[in-house]
Amino acid sequence: MRISSIDLGSNALRLVIVDVDEAQGFKTIKKHRESIRLGSDVFNGKLIKKDTEDRLIAAFKRIAKIHRKYKVDRYFAFATSAFRDAKNKKMILRAIARESGLIVQVISGKYEADLIRRAVQSSINLSNDRTLLIDIGGGSVELSVLFNTKLIYSKSFKLGMVRVLSEAHKTQQPIEVYIKNQLRTLQKVLPKGSFKLAVGTGGNLDAMARLKMQHLKKAPNVFIYRKEIEKMYNDFSRTPLALRPQKFLIKADRADVLEPALFLTLTLLTQLKIQKIKIPGIGLKEGALLSIL
Repeated sequence: MRISSIDLGSNALRLVIVDVDEAQGFKTIKKHRESIRLGSDVFNGKLIKKDTEDRLIAAFKRIAKIHRKYKVDRYFAFATSAFRDAKNKKMILRAIARESGLIVQVISGKYEADLIRRAVQSSINLSNDRTLLIDIGGGSVELSVLFNTKLIYSKSFKLGMVRVLSEAHKTQQPIEVYIKNQLRTLQKVLPKGSFKLAVGTGGNLDAMARLKMQHLKKAPNVFIYRKEIEKMYNDFSRTPLALRPQKFLIKADRADVLEPALFLTLTLLTQLKIQKIKIPGIGLKEGALLSIL
């Protein structure tokens, strides 16, 4: 069976098409990504603007064409934080369905965290110790705690990186100050206790893994130590925005959001005394594929 997962996030639109074998293993056939940056509209004005809507519908029409080309049997299209907050989401969802034939489901932060947990548990063997799952998106951050492989804590926070950039700009605060203030107000509901390991998912964490290889010239990139994140953050934050894509070999739409992502990850690991974070290279899209099966 050939299935597709479409993730409409606050920063980008991502597609992955896989073939599923008898053992329900995945073989990736096609990946596609487009920068939409929905969060820039929604986190500033609660509405998706007309030009963004036009680009979004055009992107979904391209995805529908890809589906036909690769003869996709089933798909799951889902939207996350920015769409949850958009006041005009129903109208735009109808337009996407009318123009492309694709039905997009807006999922809750809780369901988003659950899909990520499924993907992590299906792909890596977790110990019986407490494990912290960190997913850093454009609009939200999902934190989950597993103990003896059972979920004991899961929360979604409006701390995604596109949102953080918008809110810090509106309140005229440095990004680091804004993040620290937000974490301080959330201190009572953040996870507590000791953790053997953290597992990081999402485009920002995947970008950190690549940054370790390309910038620090260190392997393997499936684990990143706290000192390495601190080094990458210091180098990244000192580099002007316009120079970051070329210097760090990253996409242009990652040049601004990766700085707060590095700082947030470093801060969480420091507060919880976690020495390293595992980057399995899977997350929400793979969890959605599992939900189809």
